[in-house]
Amino acid sequence: MELTLKGEVYRLSKLSVFEQLKVARKLLPVLAGMLTDFQTIREKMHASEGGKLIETLAPKIADAVAGLSDQDVDAILFPCLQVVSRQHMKAWVPVCRQGEMAFDDLDLSVMLQLVARVVADSLGNFLQELPTSVTPSPITA
Repeated sequence: MELTLKGEVYRLSKLSVFEQLKVARKLLPVLAGMLTDFQTIREKMHASEGGKLIETLAPKIADAVAGLSDQDVDAILFPCLQVVSRQHMKAWVPVCRQGEMAFDDLDLSVMLQLVARVVADSLGNFLQELPTSVTPSPITA
């Protein structure tokens, strides 16, 4: 997937299944309260408005991420940013490699939008299949 943010073109890939699991483990406790909001907003939006969904959820995700430890934040951000490349001249340059950012001009807003897009693209199917509420099954003797 390619997108343009603040005049720069980015190419996003999906996380590997193992990275998806690692990121999901850190995000699920945070996102649990937002799943209902996510599904409600997604149902109201047309499929072509995926970008608006991310823009709508980005502030909620940012607030939730603010409560995480630095180690948990790193465990979410770095794997997501490592699957993002930015067009630079005529080449695609990885935004992040081994915890090092390649571009000094990448601001927090763009970084969080990129991470949110990677999470939505890589974990979207998994997250939409989670129940919004769990009803205990009756105990039978």
